[in-house]
Amino acid sequence: MPTTFNASLLREKFVIRDAVGGGDAGTSIVALSNRITIPLGLPGGRSEENYVVRAQNMHTCARFAARIAQEYSEKGPLMGRKPKDEFDWEYAWLALCKGYEKTWNPNRWVAVYHKGRILFEAQGEGTARHPFVDIIEQCDAVNPESYEESLTIAEEAFKKAGRTVSIEYDSNVALILSVKDDEGKCGVIVRGPSRTTTFNFTARPRAGRPVKPSQCLSAAAAFLEGIQLSFLVGMTNIRGLYELIEKNGEEVRKGREASQKLGRLNSAIAQFENLQEVAYRPDRPEFSKMIDEAESFARKTLAQEIQRKLDSGELSSEGWVQ
Repeated sequence: MPTTFNASLLREKFVIRDAVGGGDAGTSIVALSNRITIPLGLPGGRSEENYVVRAQNMHTCARFAARIAQEYSEKGPLMGRKPKDEFDWEYAWLALCKGYEKTWNPNRWVAVYHKGRILFEAQGEGTARHPFVDIIEQCDAVNPESYEESLTIAEEAFKKAGRTVSIEYDSNVALILSVKDDEGKCGVIVRGPSRTTTFNFTARPRAGRPVKPSQCLSAAAAFLEGIQLSFLVGMTNIRGLYELIEKNGEEVRKGREASQKLGRLNSAIAQFENLQEVAYRPDRPEFSKMIDEAESFARKTLAQEIQRKLDSGELSSEGWVQ
């Protein structure tokens, strides 16, 4: 592993527009992705390997990156292994997605790149990743020193293929990670419907155990998923309470299983805190409080729909506070 492991997870949006071209002029294509780079090995050393993971959501992106970093840490470089020692990408992905993710997210997908080439790709039963992100990775491999320069290279590639396009790029940082043997620092930024949640954690060795990038990435992934699920649980609780969704229907079952998954995420975070000395700033995010906040948000956003049911007599006014 490098002396310092630095990684950032970005939420990306590409808008590809036809710059000229008759009836197609002005049309656009949108490609969405979450992206994290994983620098492994000593920079410039024989064992240096750099990977890019793209995925449909933030937590699977960070979690799969953690699994790759763990494999490198425990068994060395992933490239050039003998067949019997090759990393089982498919097994790692299926293990990561089992349970809630597999059941409730048909649009899940992941792609891992090395020097612009796809090493592994997988998807659920729903929408796949947009092929444009593959083009961006190929362009980035040509000019790895400037990621945004890849957009210009991509536009030139389209032009040579006979299509003039303009590419708009927007990105938000979701996760920043810096890890050394004696300290890991992580900042998490999640933009929600009502506010942006930002917090940091610092991990230091406990009982002589070094801080590992894979552990910090896994903990960050748990928080990212937990924040997302807390909102879902809060919204579902209120929609169920005021009979806006079918009792014991699919949405209720999804909310119930999301609540159970939150318990498992809390356990995973607690295990991380047992392995390392972890400090939070400003405070450790509490999923229960986030559920309460989501319920308050739901009452406000669903107020008109709830009032309609009250006025029609479909719903008792007992317990309803505007």
